[in-house]
Amino acid sequence: MKVKSLFIQWFALSLSIPLFAQGYEIKITINSRNDTVMFGHYFAKRDQFYLNNTCVLDKSGRGVFKGENKLPKGLYSIVSNNQRLLDFVIGDEQTFEIIADTTDLVGKTTAKNSRDNEIFFDFQRMNRRTGIQQYELQQRLQNADSITRAAISEEWQALNMKRANDLWDMIEGSKGLYVHKYLNSQFPAFMRMPSANPNPWQEALPDDAETWSKDSLNWYQYRWYRSNFFSDFDIFDSDMLRTPSYEEKLLDYITKVVPQITDSICAEIDKILIKAQEKDDIFRCILVSLFNHYGSMLEVIVDKGIVPENIWVHIVDKWYIPFASWSTEDFLEKRKKDVADRKPNLIGNLAPPIEMLMVLPSEHFKAAAMDTAIKFDVHAGREIQDFRRELKSKYTAIYFWDYNCGHCRTGIQEMYKVWEELKDKGLQVIALQAIGSREAKGKWIDMINEYDMFGWINAWSPYSYKYTEYYNLTSFPVMYLLDEENRIILKKITAEQLKDIIR
Repeated sequence: MKVKSLFIQWFALSLSIPLFAQGYEIKITINSRNDTVMFGHYFAKRDQFYLNNTCVLDKSGRGVFKGENKLPKGLYSIVSNNQRLLDFVIGDEQTFEIIADTTDLVGKTTAKNSRDNEIFFDFQRMNRRTGIQQYELQQRLQNADSITRAAISEEWQALNMKRANDLWDMIEGSKGLYVHKYLNSQFPAFMRMPSANPNPWQEALPDDAETWSKDSLNWYQYRWYRSNFFSDFDIFDSDMLRTPSYEEKLLDYITKVVPQITDSICAEIDKILIKAQEKDDIFRCILVSLFNHYGSMLEVIVDKGIVPENIWVHIVDKWYIPFASWSTEDFLEKRKKDVADRKPNLIGNLAPPIEMLMVLPSEHFKAAAMDTAIKFDVHAGREIQDFRRELKSKYTAIYFWDYNCGHCRTGIQEMYKVWEELKDKGLQVIALQAIGSREAKGKWIDMINEYDMFGWINAWSPYSYKYTEYYNLTSFPVMYLLDEENRIILKKITAEQLKDIIR
């Protein structure tokens, strides 16, 4: 297990301020290793690991980790040569001993004066036994006939049931200890789903369940699962922050259990963050996790029916900017600019206006080819006060481009071909040339005439560039697709992608 980030950050330290001052003393013996070892804790995810202390083992492999303040509860690990040797837990008991043998760390590691770790090491041994047995069953399955496969399947199910029973016994037998919380997190909510023939860890279905339809039963189980998703892993418990699966649990709920509808996700995020505000460390971890998750998806326009950008802007605008007191002023100012740039043009919004939009008819381009006065006349054309009222269609694509951009020159021709294919299906295109100078107009005229791109709406806005802010235009070409009410359906898509949308 390679440690990706063995360093101490002020963030981790601020979350590790203990509430008591009894201190800790952890004696370790690692079969005659004469080297320097460290220990640290996981934080929210497996690759986020923070060091707490260091000690030098003597020739017999003995050493002591000591500190004046109690450690926060969680899953910790002993580290040697940039590798995690073994995990252990820190609960209320913080004066204990761990004896490990590197020839069999799982099988031979023991703990003294720590009931938490006695149970935790038993749990690890159980997991290894089950893993070995599962591997053996998989090997037997490879060359098995159908009858043998059925028998192996029964063995597999029996093995899983035995593990579940053993783990449940450990959970029940560890109440009052930190390891109880950790083991509970290894027994996910879906295994506790109400059943007609419940196991010890399950509720019974309601008495009238036999009369339900399949849909009614599925709906009941879904509502139960959603309501009880955190029954195994309480994300509002600070003791669970120092585990490798905290963030995974949070994101599983948001991305797999909550209906994947943008508004539903935003509403659920609000509920979680309102509750999380009761504890600063929980609030910060959840907010940062959600901020990073949806921030990493900003280039995804639509993902399985949701709009990641809309969710991210909601998180930043409603939660991060007002409440992320740990962030620098410079970082917050950049986020404010992000919101200001993105908010007007989010998918689902009414398309922003384009001030002083000038539309040039085909006749103007053809006349300009023979008359330089017409060609360089920046006042020619018909001004559209509000394209959203005057240029209605089933679909409207606004294609922002610059004649001087190589990608634009290729893109505008591809766009024209696609428009010709889709115009009978209700597609209208506003091809908006972005540069507003006399010289630009002349070259724009030449290009439209050269490629014979007539029939759609050729336009520009030489007297106002406010639209570049409204549509967050930092490069070209960029396309926005609007519905018949001129609401944004998609943005920053290619001409070819229109074929998959307009059928």
